Amino acid sequence: MEKINKQKLSGLSPSEIQVLEMVRSKRFISIKLIVKNGEVDVIEGLERMHTGERIIDLLKQHDFQNLEIKQSNGKIVCVNRIFRKKVSPSGKTKRS
Repeated sequence: MEKINKQKLSGLSPSEIQVLEMVRSKRFISIKLIVKNGEVDVIEGLERMHTGERIIDLLKQHDFQNLEIKQSNGKIVCVNRIFRKKVSPSGKTKRS
């Protein structure tokens, strides 16, 4: 119900609201939008993960993701994740 109110009050599409929420969360190093026919189709977010997490646990968190693991002197020093989120086409509204 809250998302519906946000959309009505702001005049933004659901995909635009998702992008703004990702930006405001400050978790992401970068955010990439893939646009088809003038509409956001996929949102990709790059985030730096805590190196203490188990790799298998990271793999279970998202269905579509890329993990980059950097190792130095036998220890993991950096884990970056790019995850993809398909935007539902239900955000189309009629304008008068």
